Amino acid sequence: MVKLLTIRHAEFKAEMDEKFNEDQNITSLDVFDAFVAALEKDTNVLDSEALKALVFNQFKSYGDFDKTMNEVAQKLTQINESTGHAIKAIDEQDTSGLKDAYSKLKAYQERINELEQDVYTDDLTGAYNRKYLLGKELDEDENFQTDGHLMHLRINNFLTINKEHGHESGDAVLRFVTKSLQKRLRPMGIHLIRYLGVQFVALVKPAVAKKVERIFNETVNTILEQKFKTHEAKVFSIKLEFEHQAYKKGDCFRDICSI
Repeated sequence: MVKLLTIRHAEFKAEMDEKFNEDQNITSLDVFDAFVAALEKDTNVLDSEALKALVFNQFKSYGDFDKTMNEVAQKLTQINESTGHAIKAIDEQDTSGLKDAYSKLKAYQERINELEQDVYTDDLTGAYNRKYLLGKELDEDENFQTDGHLMHLRINNFLTINKEHGHESGDAVLRFVTKSLQKRLRPMGIHLIRYLGVQFVALVKPAVAKKVERIFNETVNTILEQKFKTHEAKVFSIKLEFEHQAYKKGDCFRDICSI
């Protein structure tokens, strides 16, 4: 299971003590707000409203993840049963039984692949998500598993776009940036990952790092030069920041990404 956002107990307790007294009744929303407030004091990445959305979506995704993994577990049980039938069919030289077991195994495997894709895909942008990064690309300590190069892209004026032009424009910006990069990265087998809100990363092998860096730079420059128009005919630009850094096996992702 992917790690949820965390805050040190002392900081959360201090926030609770500041907001509530010992005899006061508190609701689950009070606890939620206190958690977000404590988290906001510990980070300069997102403001309170953005953090609320992130925390809410992460807990929602956490629940969806459990539901999906339960289905995966059921499919694995069915695979185990079909494997037993296949072994029995082989022992008894039952050609018909073997074909039936193979057909079921193939269908189960295809469904598991689909479920895994759902688990690791960001609903809004179609890019891979934090679960993919933490579950597939990094080890359990969030360190890199091989040598490589990290491509890190950030949308710097996203909060301004949301505030001045609405969340619909903000969502469109996220999808546009993702699509612009994916159409050039996917043919190379490179996964774009929406790591945190407005931040995207890609982990790249050293052999293709220069080519991928050039793709990011070209895409960023193209987007920076464009003007975008809302439904109300208001014009705005997207401000992007791109960083590139090499890493070694065992390096900490957070240290390299500077998040």
